[in-house]
Amino acid sequence: NQTRLTNNTTAEDHPSWSPDGTKIAFDTNRDSNLEIYSMNADGTSQIRLTNNTASDTDPSWSPDATKIAYTSNRDGNLEIYTMNADGTGQTRRTSNAAYDYYPAWSPDGTKIAFTSARDGNNEIYVMNADGTSQTGLTNNAAYDYYPTWSPDGTKIAFTSDRDGNYEIYRINADGSSP
Repeated sequence: NQTRLTNNTTAEDHPSWSPDGTKIAFDTNRDSNLEIYSMNADGTSQIRLTNNTASDTDPSWSPDATKIAYTSNRDGNLEIYTMNADGTGQTRRTSNAAYDYYPAWSPDGTKIAFTSARDGNNEIYVMNADGTSQTGLTNNAAYDYYPTWSPDGTKIAFTSDRDGNYEIYRINADGSSP
C-alpha cells in the first residue's frame, strides 16, 4: 500500500507526522533552497511554512501539534528554531558558533533534544522548549546524533559510532546511564 505523496523534480525529505496523524511536515528545495512545508496525510493541501533565503530543514512536531521545531541557517549558522504549526511565530531557540540540528520534542512538550557540535563533535543536548537550560547529555569522542524520546519521556535513543560502527544507543533523559 505504498502511496506517493509528493511529486516534484527536487528532493523532498525529513517527513514528520503530526501527533494526530492528519498532517506531515517535510523539507523541500523546490523553491531553490530548503523550506518547510506541511500537507494533509494524503498529500493534499501542501502549504509552505517557511520563506527565506536560508535552509530550513528537519521539522519535528510538538506533541500537541501546535508547534514545529526545525533547523535553520538563516542567522549564518545551523540553529534550532520553533514556529507555530501555521508557520507564524518563527523563533530561534539556540545561538552559538557551532551547529545545532535534528530537534526532537519530548512527549510532554516541555523539552527539545537535539544534536550539537558546540563541544567539538556531535553530542546530544536537551533544552526547555523555550530554549533555556541547554544541557549536554553525552560527552564522547564519537559522533552522537539523531535523538528520539521514549514514549514516557524518561530515555533518549540516538545514533553513535562509538564502537567504530554506527549503532543505536540510549541514555536517560537526565544524561545518566549511557
